[in-house]
Amino acid sequence: MYYPYIRGKQFDLLALNEAINRGFLSRKIQPIIEPVRDSATIKKTIHLFQKKDRPLYVIENPQVGQYKLFEEPIHTWQFQEGNAVQPARIVTSENALESLERLAPLYLFDDNQPLRAPSELQKFAELDGKKLIPDQSRFRIWFPENKIILTDAFHHPERSSDYYTKSDDFYSDNHLYFKEDGYSGFSDYTIDERIYQDKGFPSPVITLHITYFDAYGNIRIKHFYSDSNDTWGNQAGKFFEALEKLASWIQKNADQLLLTEGLRELLAYRVTQKFPGLGSIKKWSLLHHLELISAYLDKGDCWKEDSVKR
Repeated sequence: MYYPYIRGKQFDLLALNEAINRGFLSRKIQPIIEPVRDSATIKKTIHLFQKKDRPLYVIENPQVGQYKLFEEPIHTWQFQEGNAVQPARIVTSENALESLERLAPLYLFDDNQPLRAPSELQKFAELDGKKLIPDQSRFRIWFPENKIILTDAFHHPERSSDYYTKSDDFYSDNHLYFKEDGYSGFSDYTIDERIYQDKGFPSPVITLHITYFDAYGNIRIKHFYSDSNDTWGNQAGKFFEALEKLASWIQKNADQLLLTEGLRELLAYRVTQKFPGLGSIKKWSLLHHLELISAYLDKGDCWKEDSVKR
């Protein structure tokens, strides 16, 4: 079972909506959303999952972003009893006692403010809720069952220009070994980092981040970057430079790749010659990632069969 951890940014949520509406999201994928902004899109996403009765966890005590600052958010929602959309809690050293009193179907343990008292860890171990834990020994020991490993699989370099020297990177093999390692599921921050930044910083380089399976079944990630990066302007031109590299790579490796709807949407911009904006680029790249993992979870080693159907 895959539990993608998604901060509630606009285009990340739109990628989830696309995955549900297009019917590409496996039922073995149960997203976790941490609200970061008070937006209509997060409410729409929650209602969509409720309507479709698809599993979704929503953090009720977000730790990053602007949403946690609002005492009375404009956009609110209610969890419906018996529905697949459920609340989750982030557990820190500061709110441990409160979290023990507020029973939740899923607990996420913050490795920035970790619990250290054995008595507290023991109490959480006795609760029925799932435990989303970092790859640290004390959590593995205290939670022998019902645990999900959370890793930071996407490694963003200090400078975007570093993609010149490392355009292909290992992403994860947790989907292959999580059961063998004693976990009931695996989780990551998809094609984003654990460290949250509320607003993106401008960059002279535009990069497309695309996950894929290698010959050994590991997930790797390719970074397709622009070339004309001496100035900060011409964002459209930079996008099409990166897109041409992506198109060439797909053409050369078509027999080894899953041509997802996310990739098709990106490639369609070569025909329209329309620059969609960085948000839409992230949306289609994330949709591709969700489709890729869905194909593996539903088809196993036969995940490539989905390309034949499309």
